[in-house]
Amino acid sequence: MRKTERNFTNKVLESKRGDVQAVKSKIKSSVMAIAFLFAATIPIGLSVPAGNVQAAAAQQKQVKKVNQKVKTNTSKAIQTIESRKVTSSTMIKAYKKYLRKNVSNKKYYAIVNIGDNNAPVLLRGTQGAGNDKTGRHYTGCQIYYYKNGKVVKMDTFKDGGRWLLLSKKDGQNYLTNGGSDFSIRICVKNGNLYRYQYYNNHNWATSIVKMNGRIIKNMGYLDGTMYRKHTGYYTYLKNPEISFTKNVK
Repeated sequence: MRKTERNFTNKVLESKRGDVQAVKSKIKSSVMAIAFLFAATIPIGLSVPAGNVQAAAAQQKQVKKVNQKVKTNTSKAIQTIESRKVTSSTMIKAYKKYLRKNVSNKKYYAIVNIGDNNAPVLLRGTQGAGNDKTGRHYTGCQIYYYKNGKVVKMDTFKDGGRWLLLSKKDGQNYLTNGGSDFSIRICVKNGNLYRYQYYNNHNWATSIVKMNGRIIKNMGYLDGTMYRKHTGYYTYLKNPEISFTKNVK
C-alpha cells in the first residue's frame, strides 16, 4: 500500500475511534442518568442499606416526638391565653345571669375564689343551713364553674358535718369541710375539679384524690401522724366562713 493511502486509512480509523468514544461517553451518561432516576423513584427500603434505614426510622420517630411536644405546648399556651382573656368580672356576670335564669329566688348562693389561679366559682347552698352573726352558712352545696363560655355544674359537696370554710395551700384556695377525723378539700385547676379526701385511719374509707370524679391517687389508710401531716399543709383564710346570699331574680 502506498504511503498516501496508508495515511488516509489511518485518519479514517482515528476518526472512527473518536466517534466510538463519543458514543460510549453518551451511553455511559445515559446509564448514569437512568440509574439516578431509578434510585430516586424506588422505595427507600430498597435503595438504602439496613443501617441507614434504622437511623432514618429513629430520626423520624424523634421528629414525631418533637412535633407532638410542640403541639402539646402550643395547646397549653393557647389554653393559658384563653383563660387569661376570661376575667373575674366576666365570670361573675355569667354566674349572676345563670342564677336569674335557673335558680329560684328562695335559694342561696356564694361566689368564692377557688378556681384556676383563684378565679371565681359559684356555690349553691343545699344542706345544713344555719345563721350566725357573720351571715348564712351551709354544710353542703352544688359547685358550678364558668368554662368554654358556659356555666357548668362540676360537683356536689354533701353534708360534711360543719359549715363550709375556705382554706389555702401553696397559694391556691380550697372549699373545705370535715370533722375530727376526716377532711375534704375542693378546688378547680385547669378547668378540672379536684377533690382531696383525707381520713384518719378509717377502715371503711381510704384517703384519695379525685379529678372530675375519677380517682387519680390512692393514699391508703392514714394514721393520726400522716393525717395531721396531710391536712397540716392547708391553712385557713383569715375569715374562712363562707356566707351565702339570697338569690334575686
